[in-house]
Amino acid sequence: MLVALLDQVEQELDRLASDAPLAVLRAISRLEHVIAEAGYAAAYGAEADARSGTLIGPGLGLPEHEGRRRLLSYSLRR
Repeated sequence: MLVALLDQVEQELDRLASDAPLAVLRAISRLEHVIAEAGYAAAYGAEADARSGTLIGPGLGLPEHEGRRRLLSYSLRR
């Protein structure tokens, strides 16, 4: 469900890009804020899971080293 919603957002941003580019940039700015906040919280939770043995990479559909790198990037974005 969340992926479908994100697909809709992407389509709407693409549709508006030529007619209302500043509105799209404002929306992107808001999305960047949401990503930073949600990513930080999710990375904190994922790190706790990793300490209990959960592998990060497979949960993200990535090799373990890439998953760890992604987790670190979300942890540092805030």
